[in-house]
Amino acid sequence: MSYWGKFALALFFVGGGISLNTNAGEQLIELKSDHLASVTLHPTDIPTATPFISLGEGELTLRFDDLNAEYSSYKVRVIHCTFDWWASDLHPSEYLNGFYEASIANIEDSFGTKVNYTHYSIDLPNADLAWTISGNYCIEVFDPSYPDEILIRKRFIVYENLCTLDAEIIKPLEIAKQRTHQEVKFSVTEENYALLDPYHNLHTVVMQNGRYDNQLSGMQPRFIKGRELDYTNVGYVFAGGNAYRSADLKSLHFTSIGIASIIQGNDTYHHHMTQNSKRTYKYHKARQDLNGRFVVFNDRFDAYTESDYTVAHFSLAMLHEMVGKDVFVFGDISGGGYPESHKMYWDASKSSYRVDLLLKQGYYDYLYIVKNSSDSFTSPGNTADIEGDHFATNNLYSVFVYYADFDGYDRVIGFKQLNSGQQ
Repeated sequence: MSYWGKFALALFFVGGGISLNTNAGEQLIELKSDHLASVTLHPTDIPTATPFISLGEGELTLRFDDLNAEYSSYKVRVIHCTFDWWASDLHPSEYLNGFYEASIANIEDSFGTKVNYTHYSIDLPNADLAWTISGNYCIEVFDPSYPDEILIRKRFIVYENLCTLDAEIIKPLEIAKQRTHQEVKFSVTEENYALLDPYHNLHTVVMQNGRYDNQLSGMQPRFIKGRELDYTNVGYVFAGGNAYRSADLKSLHFTSIGIASIIQGNDTYHHHMTQNSKRTYKYHKARQDLNGRFVVFNDRFDAYTESDYTVAHFSLAMLHEMVGKDVFVFGDISGGGYPESHKMYWDASKSSYRVDLLLKQGYYDYLYIVKNSSDSFTSPGNTADIEGDHFATNNLYSVFVYYADFDGYDRVIGFKQLNSGQQ
């Protein structure tokens, strides 16, 4: 049996109970099959960037590993979505040039690793598959023998600059939130695109650090003055959170900041993380982070085919168990969601929350996020209980403007990114 098989049977990667079958009439959420790992989708050659690109410009790269270490004829397809992530009514021929599906031809075996895997990658758009309109999209990976079983689904957004979008981060109007929260205020000015009946046809969405779980949308403008729509103090207020913690797993032999020890086992390596503690009431310290991303690399060999997998042992010291609440290791490390594999368990003997994750060598950003045990899988957690919330936290905000186009789809007519620490 492969190491992945032993590991899955013995310990982790339950997968969150997500159905991996295509279901009509449901929002298209991101998901991943258990035997696939290190899934990334980003602008080509910019692994720390969010997958948002301009129409007709730029390229996205999808990468993942198959821990079964077998060659499979995986394919991808691209689905156009509404602004709120339901499959749109468009036929593929209305938003794609080329084919609806494309084969993943870039396949490489791992080399010199304890954990064997097969690495897959594809760049889009390409000669076989290219989108022709803006909007929300999902890319799905599947085995052509079982086309209805979705192995990976990732979201990305293609935008146009058809309006002027000005934005800034301010302190919320509510006094109680001014030290802990951040508000995104912005204005949309009609330029090269007529905004008819914007109260019904225009939709705005604001995301923090590329997160879909806590994005805000559906706010009406405070007022419309001529060609300008003003979105000041309308409710785009986010908990500031804290700087992301980091896990530096690039070396299998030398410890770095945050790593207590490295042990070479029979089947894999083990990185024992320095025990973390709550930061709820600690003074905020600004530090550079990746806004929740992770980057695969090592300090000696090819990043994608010669980086090994290691078991990262996370530990969070607590005085007592948080009854009725669950603690998750969160970020792109968890696929931007809350799968069971990333839920920590309470170890009373060591007075700490713990979880062990199989991760590829690299550099990972993460937070400890708390959710009520009764919350749904898709509901967002909170940073206040463990990480603390601070207005001064450096966060990356993305503002999208959608318009219900006459051609029958939600067109992304404006996009703006701004960093709360660089204003």
